[in-house]
Amino acid sequence: MGSTRINLYPRCKRGTTMAEMPVALWLIIMMCFPLIVVATCTMRFGFLWNAAREAALQAAQCQTFQNDSSIGVSAVNTADLWATKATAGFQGIAIVPPVNVYIVQTNVQSGATTRGTSRTALSAAADTDNNIYDIQVEINGQIQPLVTVPFGGGGINVPGLTAPFPVTVRSQYSAEVPQGLNK
Repeated sequence: MGSTRINLYPRCKRGTTMAEMPVALWLIIMMCFPLIVVATCTMRFGFLWNAAREAALQAAQCQTFQNDSSIGVSAVNTADLWATKATAGFQGIAIVPPVNVYIVQTNVQSGATTRGTSRTALSAAADTDNNIYDIQVEINGQIQPLVTVPFGGGGINVPGLTAPFPVTVRSQYSAEVPQGLNK
């Protein structure tokens, strides 16, 4: 019959945690860091989109479209001002000028939509009986990654990893004073 061995000194389990910690910590860092980078880029994109929304909202309330008047600033200048103001407080967001401001005209009868040239007023007075007029603001910008990762050779550019990535955001609101869209 075989003999059984009785261990009078059982092994201590404290050393396993210390041995596994570097591997576990490395895995946690490798999983969390890319999530933080993506979350930062998403948040910066949201700030840029909000800048377009705020610029369109403020531009839609203006009395004139292209020329400043004694009543107030034009929609084009207001969109420029608010887009810059809304992104100025955040790092990693750059607006590529100009801020495009369009008049979007929708026919009430047919539903056909036409978009005019950027930053150009209507050639005639607005026909509010047959059309609905909107102000659309389009912002071209660049979003910086949280950390720029340099690649060795070959000049490889990966937007969002090694360089900022270009984005375009649009927002549109109904013009509150369509009679001023030709001024």
